[in-house]
Amino acid sequence: MRIAVLTNAFPPQTRGGAGQIAKLQADWLAAHGHDVHAFTVEPFAADAESPIQVTAFKPRTSAKFAALGKTPAVLRLLFHLEDLAPNLAAVDAIRNWKPDVLLTHNVTGCGWGTARILKESGLRWLHVLHDVQMFEPSGLRYYGESNFCCMRKWRKFWSARRKRAFGLPDAVISPTRWLLEQHRANGLFRDATCEVVPNPMPTNEVRSTECGVRDLRDDVIYIGRLAEDKGADLLLAAWNKLETKPGRLVLVGDGPLRDGCGSLDPHSVECVGQLGHADAMERLACAKLLVMPSRVMENQPTVLLEAVALGKPVVAADVGGVRETLDGYGTLFKPNDAEDLARALRDKKTYDADWPIGRRLIERHNQDRVMGRLTELLSK
Repeated sequence: MRIAVLTNAFPPQTRGGAGQIAKLQADWLAAHGHDVHAFTVEPFAADAESPIQVTAFKPRTSAKFAALGKTPAVLRLLFHLEDLAPNLAAVDAIRNWKPDVLLTHNVTGCGWGTARILKESGLRWLHVLHDVQMFEPSGLRYYGESNFCCMRKWRKFWSARRKRAFGLPDAVISPTRWLLEQHRANGLFRDATCEVVPNPMPTNEVRSTECGVRDLRDDVIYIGRLAEDKGADLLLAAWNKLETKPGRLVLVGDGPLRDGCGSLDPHSVECVGQLGHADAMERLACAKLLVMPSRVMENQPTVLLEAVALGKPVVAADVGGVRETLDGYGTLFKPNDAEDLARALRDKKTYDADWPIGRRLIERHNQDRVMGRLTELLSK
């Protein structure tokens, strides 16, 4: 098959989970004999070693997608309104390549109407869900958020407009039942053919990583953006509540809270900054525990799957699809509760990985199994 992949994030352009999954799927499909071509928004720096051909097109919006998080609120609103229309440059580029099927991921910045136009020309189309950005433009929905009534009206506004602009894919794939139900609750994909297919686990890369630094084996590690929405400050608050530390806390990532790391006790907390994926996995392979304290309603965080693949215990906030993803593995704590997180870190049972559950999850997320089902859906 000739498979066109439309996504607003594709490595090495991004380290985000959605982009990583899009790349992992594209690489697997290419390795199994399919002709895969990714289409994404500028700017994009191509990876010369990647087998995937990538075409980057100009966004049709006045604000820059890459800098959207630093754009004033009014300009962000204009961006999202402009982005409802199709990107004709992307439409032409995909049509000219003449694919058999279109596979879309997160499309903010790609033009929400782009895939609909291509489907109207007779192209089969599958869409993969990653987060809530179809009805929440920021892509972030917080646990216990305030102003619920206002947020409900805001999301109703966007879900109606994006539903009209986006159209109806031939099939919708969601990694968790939770995320699919979130979309249906907001009036989306109720009439679509939907299936829950878990994200593939990047087991080959993770399992090939070896720990070569013995003194890192007592680390408790956090991998993610150093920001309040990801709960980095919550983790530090919980860490300070521990009379006896279970090791050293290692923070891997960058973000607005990075500047405050200089005041932390270097014997207790190490902030290593942003690392490449392979280096981050090496630190995870050496650690005794992964902590994911997010305040955001996460779908299926890739870092949790990577920890399970390495047999690492995890402590995670019970948000969104996390409970469904872990399915009994690891330790959950009440979101936005530093005391409950500290309790989990004190409990000696927290540091014991449940191998039977871990093996079950590894099989559930096995690349060949998951991608075999995706290939069946693409070829229908």
